[in-house]
Amino acid sequence: MNEFDLSEPRERPQWWKWLPVWTAATILYAYAVHVQVPVPLRYTLPMSGVYFFTLAALMLPVGAWSRRLMATRRPRLVLVLAHTIAAAIVITAWQAVVLAYYRYSIGPFYWQVVFERNWIFQFLFAVTIYGTALGVMLTTDAWRRERERERREAELTVAARDAELLAIKAQFQPHFVLNALNSLLALIDADPALARTMVVRLSDLMKAVFDRIDAPHVPLERELELVRAYLDVERIRLGARLTVAFEIEDAARGVLVPPFVLQPLVENAVKHGVSPFARPGTVRVSARVDGDRVRVTIADSGSPAPKPAAAASTGRGLQLTRRRLDTVYGEGYSLTFDRDAGAGTAVHLDLPVAGAHVA
Repeated sequence: MNEFDLSEPRERPQWWKWLPVWTAATILYAYAVHVQVPVPLRYTLPMSGVYFFTLAALMLPVGAWSRRLMATRRPRLVLVLAHTIAAAIVITAWQAVVLAYYRYSIGPFYWQVVFERNWIFQFLFAVTIYGTALGVMLTTDAWRRERERERREAELTVAARDAELLAIKAQFQPHFVLNALNSLLALIDADPALARTMVVRLSDLMKAVFDRIDAPHVPLERELELVRAYLDVERIRLGARLTVAFEIEDAARGVLVPPFVLQPLVENAVKHGVSPFARPGTVRVSARVDGDRVRVTIADSGSPAPKPAAAASTGRGLQLTRRRLDTVYGEGYSLTFDRDAGAGTAVHLDLPVAGAHVA
């Protein structure tokens, strides 16, 4: 089985951009100690470098951990307690490195020379420096999240319009309409009841498209209704060549999802996995809730001679779905594609149960 991650990679914070800030702090602190004590700069600069760049190195995992913690949306009290515990651990590790450097550079009497008369002040100074670094980091992350939110909102507006146009084109593009009308003409005399069913399902498709144009999110069940209407029309047109199966957990039906997020994937399954072949094929749609995630899979029975995986993963429907989900969920979703030789293609969609959010 070959699996491909179709999620859009996100921009990561670039730690090297902060090097000038830490360097400036190192030089300023070294000069202040040189003036106050006084100690030559050739001693204060290495000491200051160890002091600040040790903290800078420790702030890298703190920053990564903090961003993951903020993404979980925990209560404020839990966040404060977690940061307090983290501060105690980081400051202890930081000061241990600083003490080891003093012991190495000054000798056994480093405590009497550096800390004996002002260790409380130096401890409070370290807490202040850490708090300042943490505050700047959290403020920068908040600013970055706000910029990302604004970018996603702008992209979502464009992607939503594209999705609406794509849905309309996918459902009513000329070849689809002509095929449906030809099938309808053949059925009018041969099977009037089935012809009426096709007219009703085509009407349902049109109504579903225009009902969703202004909706930012809809329950998964409503998306499944759109998918069922589309598949019903295709099943009437393709006859025994298309079999449809739904395996939907009740808990998944009420989860909010962006409108038109499933239809392009289902259309791909019919278009590439069933329609080109004379033999019968199957499209299977499943959805289940797993903890705080909803997992949706759309699979087709595939072709006897499988196409290259890369070609199957670059369709317009998949690209648009990926971009749309990226603007709605940010890093909170995954869209993956896998294929078994001769056993079909499956697209797996993993979304948060809480619905769309802005980080």
